[in-house]
Amino acid sequence: MSQVILCRVLDYDSNLIESSLAAAFLKLGVNRHFQSGENILIKPNLLSAVSPERAVTPHPVVFAALAQQLAAMDLTLSYGDSPAMSLPAAAAHMAGLAGVADHLGVVHADFSSATTVRFSQGIHFKEAPIANGVLAADGLVNLCKLKTHALTGMTGAVKNLFGIIVGPRKAQLHVQFPDLQSFSNMLADLNREFMPRLVVMDAIVAMEGNGPMNGKPRACGWLITGFDPVAVDAAGAVIMGYDPDDLMVLKTAQKAGLGKANPRDIEVTLLDAGTGMTIGEGSLADFSSQLAIPEFVRPAVSRSIMTLATQLAGPLIKRHVMERPAILPDVCTRCGQCVKACPVDPKALTQNQPAAVPLYRYDRCIRCYCCQEICPAGAIVVEPAWPGRMLASAKAHRTQSTRD
Repeated sequence: MSQVILCRVLDYDSNLIESSLAAAFLKLGVNRHFQSGENILIKPNLLSAVSPERAVTPHPVVFAALAQQLAAMDLTLSYGDSPAMSLPAAAAHMAGLAGVADHLGVVHADFSSATTVRFSQGIHFKEAPIANGVLAADGLVNLCKLKTHALTGMTGAVKNLFGIIVGPRKAQLHVQFPDLQSFSNMLADLNREFMPRLVVMDAIVAMEGNGPMNGKPRACGWLITGFDPVAVDAAGAVIMGYDPDDLMVLKTAQKAGLGKANPRDIEVTLLDAGTGMTIGEGSLADFSSQLAIPEFVRPAVSRSIMTLATQLAGPLIKRHVMERPAILPDVCTRCGQCVKACPVDPKALTQNQPAAVPLYRYDRCIRCYCCQEICPAGAIVVEPAWPGRMLASAKAHRTQSTRD
């Protein structure tokens, strides 16, 4: 069984978070997985240059506590990420991590240049330009944020590793792996090649709704630690109210041998942040109902609709039934970032005039949601096409009738 530690932490109190990580490290025996003098890269999720209050990035207090715990093991530390729409240094500064890192002597790693790496164990994904800061390190610690995600349902540890790929190649990969299953296969190969030594997930305040950048912060109250990135994500999924088996990324990662996604195969220990005392032990399945946040707002349309449309029904059903990005004209600032982010050629978005709201060509759209992910105004949402809305409405009506 995979082991995951969940510390009950209700706010970003530095003392509580430091003591929580210390207790989790002791319980897991983290020091046995590192050697004195090693160069270790902390890989936070720095999607964009936004403030920590928006719950887009791991909180700087968590970053500080993690760096201090690792530094105490006589490790040389660096950190970095390749954001979707910001320079690495700008994203680190706005997220509050740069100031903490400077104070603690954690070096900002090189995520601006890359070296193409041929994957020794790649099955579906053979090579990629990997940040030189990753290649210079002896190992990687995955510091992720629990958030919703329009394509994958949720984003956590497994998806966080996508950020070690530098530059426009990330957008191009959405074209190379255009559906959820192939994208999950790509993430599995990437994680196999660069398996983290340790995973820490900031689920103290998560993101619900229109994630991974424009959703709403949602207090969850958990700091999650483990060696198995799939198991850590599964714990996060349960907090969101998911059955991990319904998430293609986690099912694929488990099938690839990267970790455990089945809650019955994950041993969890619940710790109290204030005392470090154990407040619960058992399988993740035992605590699923206790951990799930009531009415957590997940992506609006079931992943099964996307999977069915892409794998079985083909382009026509994909165009007319499955969910798609849509622009809210009253919110759109006409900045054109969505058009720039679209990876297909010809683009699925056009902006004929600078003052015009961009328009979609859904016959070209591959549903990668790069546009929705990077929109700085939060003007792009995910909605089903009109037949899909009818199906969802009918399903809701049947459910309500059954309850009545």
